[in-house]
Amino acid sequence: MRPELLSEYRNEAKRIAEDALHSAKSHYNAATRWRSIHLWIGIPNVIAAALAGVSAFKGSDILAGSLAVTVAAITAVSTFLNPNEWTLSHRRCAGEYLTLRNRARIFLNIVTKSDRSDDDIQAVFEELVVKRDDLNASSPQIPDWAYNKAKIGIKNGESDYSE
Repeated sequence: MRPELLSEYRNEAKRIAEDALHSAKSHYNAATRWRSIHLWIGIPNVIAAALAGVSAFKGSDILAGSLAVTVAAITAVSTFLNPNEWTLSHRRCAGEYLTLRNRARIFLNIVTKSDRSDDDIQAVFEELVVKRDDLNASSPQIPDWAYNKAKIGIKNGESDYSE
């Protein structure tokens, strides 16, 4: 393979790995936030439901009714926001982006240094590009705050390997 073409493959693989790392960390940050929202909505809802039941058995109709309305409202908010689904979606995407980053690193550090044919190198590279494009098209949008937090974390060495 021509050295300048191999260099371009390697440079693009580095970009794919870097983008995948930022996306993965951003999705993990978003998943963590949605998990917290799920707990902050769910735990009070369970407590309010339990208190509504106890109040009903004790004959406190007004308190039981008020708590039942509260439970219904919290349940509606939880159904509308669906934080558990967002948590799972962002975690799945984060894992897929880390897989892409790992494959890009292997391409960069092993495949491009091997005795593989030009066609094999091109095929592996094309797989990386297709996977990146598919993930970018199908992943939920990353909130700005999650991306900025990921960027700071990466800058501070949170994702560095110790060798």
